[in-house]
Amino acid sequence: MAQATRELPIHTRTQSVQGEVLWFLKLAHDNDIVYETTDPSLLKCGTLAGLVEQLTRHDRLDLVFSETFLITYPTFVSASELFDALLDRFHIEPPSQLGEPEMQIWVAQKQKVVRLRVLNILKAWLERYWMEMHNDATIALLRQMCAKIKSSAAMMEIPTSPQLLSIIEQRIQGQEITKRLATPPNSNIPKPIIPKNMKKLKVLDLDPTELARQLTILEFNHHARIKPAECLNQKWKKRMSNSPEPSTGVNAMILHSNRLSNWVAELVLAQDELKKRVNMIKLFVNAADVCRSLKNYATLMSIISGLGITPVYRLRMTWGLVKPEVRALLEDLKELMSSEKNFIKYRDMLRRTGPPCVPFLGIYLTDLTFIDDGIPDVTNSGMINFTKRTKLAEVLQDIQQYQNMPYNVRPVPELQDFLVRHLRAATEVSDLYNRSLQLEPRGANEPIVVNRSYTATGSHMSSVVIASMAMR
Repeated sequence: MAQATRELPIHTRTQSVQGEVLWFLKLAHDNDIVYETTDPSLLKCGTLAGLVEQLTRHDRLDLVFSETFLITYPTFVSASELFDALLDRFHIEPPSQLGEPEMQIWVAQKQKVVRLRVLNILKAWLERYWMEMHNDATIALLRQMCAKIKSSAAMMEIPTSPQLLSIIEQRIQGQEITKRLATPPNSNIPKPIIPKNMKKLKVLDLDPTELARQLTILEFNHHARIKPAECLNQKWKKRMSNSPEPSTGVNAMILHSNRLSNWVAELVLAQDELKKRVNMIKLFVNAADVCRSLKNYATLMSIISGLGITPVYRLRMTWGLVKPEVRALLEDLKELMSSEKNFIKYRDMLRRTGPPCVPFLGIYLTDLTFIDDGIPDVTNSGMINFTKRTKLAEVLQDIQQYQNMPYNVRPVPELQDFLVRHLRAATEVSDLYNRSLQLEPRGANEPIVVNRSYTATGSHMSSVVIASMAMR
């Protein structure tokens, strides 16, 4: 985590006598912290006071710990409690009975460094990690924070205090402090492949490459809007009452993924002519392959899921006319996104993938749910389980690393509008089975599907499964 201002120069070890840290420079809450026995550098658990002391240590700076703390703080402390703890930390008191030379050492090597660290942490928190809802209670808290900072002469002496107060004021006004997107690595934007007749646009007129590009823009925009706060405490499972709109960016991406899967299936089944159904399958398989090359695994998963739902999967005559190379390509894509061994092939691919990229959200939601339900918030001794927060932070950072690098692709407004309009109107999967039977009546050996909603077929995980998993 980058610091807001240049910190005071300090030695790697504080002033010592015969290699030992001076007693008045030692940590006050060292007994409130427990480290992993297998790796003494990793913090296992601690009290809030102990964690805040670690966050603002005078003797060293741990950027990984700082980011883990700030990106997961809502899971173990309220905003008001955290501010009060940092305020107490700022007004650190010297040990009693210090002589003048010792007091000078303590002020220079501990108090000044701690105070600077506290201001920098406050600035980073309010600017980059603030996760509170903008409501009357939050506004009141922000105003209290502002008043307490202004009333402290020592805090106002720190060079970054005006910047901190400005950020708090922006939060009071409800202004989003937006992050700057990185510049795509390649300035050569490919020329869009535009259909000849844009006035009477049909899906089969779209080039699979351009279809994949435009879907990738939509998907990236959804992924970029996801905020860390939405991923903590399984908030995506808590729908807002009496609201037709998704409650979080996570919910919006789930909805988009489900609509895309439904739309793919609906388009295949909407074709009365067998040849057109075959062409529609070919179009989407090729578009999915382009998505793979674009590292857009979210849209890739939605497309192969739409082609894999029962009403489409059972069309034996249709699939029989799909060229072997197209079927082989689809199987290759399914194998990459297979859920076998906890998506081992996809996870390995993603580890070697840099931005721009749109990852498959379902795996992150699975991992977050597993961590949240499987690891206790506090230890048996009542300390905050920081190991759990470290695991949560790793998932959140994985999500974030692909949010800042946009694609080097030009949006085509007419195609974007066309796709958004049709995705919103996509038919539910449960309404498609009868249509499938009309196109190709059930064969003698075909099992009767009692539940006509989505059933997983093949070795992949549908975005529809994201919804059922995320909302259960």
